[in-house]
Amino acid sequence: MDYIRLGSRIPVTMPQRITKELCDMLKKYHPIYLNTHFNHPMEITEESKAACERLADAGIVLGNQAVLLNGINNDKFVMRVLNHELLKCRVRPYYIFHAKHVQGTTHFNTSIEDGIEIMEYLRGYTSGMAIPTFIVNAPKGQGKTPIFPNYIISRGPGYVKFRTWEGNVVKYEDHETKDIHELL
Repeated sequence: MDYIRLGSRIPVTMPQRITKELCDMLKKYHPIYLNTHFNHPMEITEESKAACERLADAGIVLGNQAVLLNGINNDKFVMRVLNHELLKCRVRPYYIFHAKHVQGTTHFNTSIEDGIEIMEYLRGYTSGMAIPTFIVNAPKGQGKTPIFPNYIISRGPGYVKFRTWEGNVVKYEDHETKDIHELL
């Protein structure tokens, strides 16, 4: 394998386990990518921030995979704060997952529309660094599917008409490019 990819809630739930000794040991196996699982800004404590900084100082690239949870973080303002706080402790927002339909957790389920609304808001009101990809796990193991707001209104020969994050409709001239070999 060319790299190691890990996912863990340890930096959130037991940040004291992210010791200097652990980080020194992990350094031997680069490149390592670690996706944390912070779901709300209140989970970013001084201890969890210090754990993330220790990992980042050890050269481990950090991302975050949040799950969209009804009544917890299915709010555009909460998600913006979460993503900003993550960036402050060197964790890049990577995914927002639409919650799976798991027995006993359905009270946390949200609509896909909630996720799209959050993504539209983030696109207009924060840096691209703080915008993760909204993902729905397709049923029966068919894979992670990115869900995006629809910005394209129409397209035709030589143009694309789209709406901006502010709702303005723009007609953009989209000229064909010549193959580099034709130009030589």
